[in-house]
Amino acid sequence: MEFTDIKTQYRALKDDVDARMRRVLEHGQFILGPEVRELEEKLAAYTGARHCITVASGTEALLIALMALELKPGDEVVTTPFTFVATAEMIVLLGAKPVFVDVEEDSANIDASRIAAAVTSKTRAIMPVSLYGQPADMDEINAIAAKHRLPVIEDACESMGSRWKNGQRTGTMGAYSAFSFHGSKTMTTGEARMTPTPRHATLIQN
Repeated sequence: MEFTDIKTQYRALKDDVDARMRRVLEHGQFILGPEVRELEEKLAAYTGARHCITVASGTEALLIALMALELKPGDEVVTTPFTFVATAEMIVLLGAKPVFVDVEEDSANIDASRIAAAVTSKTRAIMPVSLYGQPADMDEINAIAAKHRLPVIEDACESMGSRWKNGQRTGTMGAYSAFSFHGSKTMTTGEARMTPTPRHATLIQN
C-alpha cells in the first residue's frame, strides 16, 4: 500500500521543481546552499514566526527545544500519547519523563481540560501535538502554561499552513515549535524539518 504519493505532487509542480533542481546542480552547494536561507526566510514570513531554522529532522527539532530548556533526569513534560513515537522519545532520551494526558474523542488531540491535573512541581514544559493538520486547543494550553510559568513546545509537524481560530498560524503559538516536511506531511520536500522560533532563535542557534 502506498501511503504517500509524492509523484503526483511532483507532476503538478514539475517545471518549477526541475528549474530549482537544475539551479542547485549548477551552483553545487548541496549542503546549506542559498535555497536553505531562502526557505527559512519565506516560511518565517508565511507563518509569522520571527525565525525559521532548518534542522535534520522533526525529531531533532523537538530534541533541540528540550535541550534549550536544559531538561534533566527527573523532569516531566506533559504531552499526548497519540502521536509519533519521537514526541515522547526525545523526552526520554534526555532522561526526563513524559506525562501522558488523554485525547479528545472528536479531534484525537490532547484534551486541554485534563492538562492542569497532570502538572506537578517537576513539570518543565507542555508539548501538544497538532494531528492531521488540526491544532490542539492552544488558547487553553497557553493559559495553563502561563499560570504555571511553563514553556509550550508546539509539535506542529503535521500542520504546516494550518491556522488557529484567531487566524494565527501553527508553529507560532509556543516558545518552541517543530515542522516536518516528510513525505507524509501536509507540505513535503521528501525529507527535511524546520523549527519556527517565535522568541528563542538565538538560544537554539547557539
